[in-house]
Amino acid sequence: MGVSGCHHRSDADKDRSMKRSRPKRTRLRASGKAARRRRPELDNEQRADIEARIGHVFKDVDWLNRALTHPSLIDNYDGDAQFSNQRLEFLGDRILGLVMAEMLIAKFPAEREGYLTKIFHQLVSGEACAEVGEALGLRPFLFLDSSMEKNKRGSYDKSVADAVEAIIAAIYRDGGLDAARGFISRNWVLDLVDREVSQQNPKTRLSDWCGANRAPYAVYDIVDRAGPDHEPVFKVRARVDGIGEAIETGRSRQEAEMAAADRLLRELQRND
Repeated sequence: MGVSGCHHRSDADKDRSMKRSRPKRTRLRASGKAARRRRPELDNEQRADIEARIGHVFKDVDWLNRALTHPSLIDNYDGDAQFSNQRLEFLGDRILGLVMAEMLIAKFPAEREGYLTKIFHQLVSGEACAEVGEALGLRPFLFLDSSMEKNKRGSYDKSVADAVEAIIAAIYRDGGLDAARGFISRNWVLDLVDREVSQQNPKTRLSDWCGANRAPYAVYDIVDRAGPDHEPVFKVRARVDGIGEAIETGRSRQEAEMAAADRLLRELQRND
């Protein structure tokens, strides 16, 4: 009875022992969880560098850090979407669309909706966003999993494109719509809009001009065809009845028509 009493632990003793051990394990788990949830952050030098590139000094740098955090790291934060740039990307896409629509309407007051839509979709595309991000040199600042180092879709870097949209939203959250509009106008309108316009088919642009000005649509006539069959030279007249005409040459009928349309359109716009 005495020996048994020495080795026997009462239920109360067991409870006290379990209570002493639990806090330590709980503290360890809590510490590990906190470490896993620590957000990626730019250091002061990186922050100053990227803010100079994008032209916005953040009052709350957390918006910037989040905009640069790729969803490939989301599992590091218990799947919490707030820790990646996905939600900011969603918002930034809508802000970009709004601002770009405003800018195109202001830049092309006489153009029809169809013409504006074609340019709009080019300017808000992933390719355009990636080009902006590459020009700004964003890639080295992104927080992303090593498996995403070569993440490209087709001909553009999707990680960079998504980060640009997220940065638009981060600027909007931090500084308002005017600040976001400023970022977009600095990086899109001065270059990309003019380039996209110049790449449009001149015949399409001439037709859009005719529609916007309620003029007859252009007619194309072959004025002359010269040269051997393997190297023909076409001379084509582009004519808008009652408005004007222009003649140009090309190595094919299509090339000559486009050249004539471009020349006529430039003359018409000069006289607007």
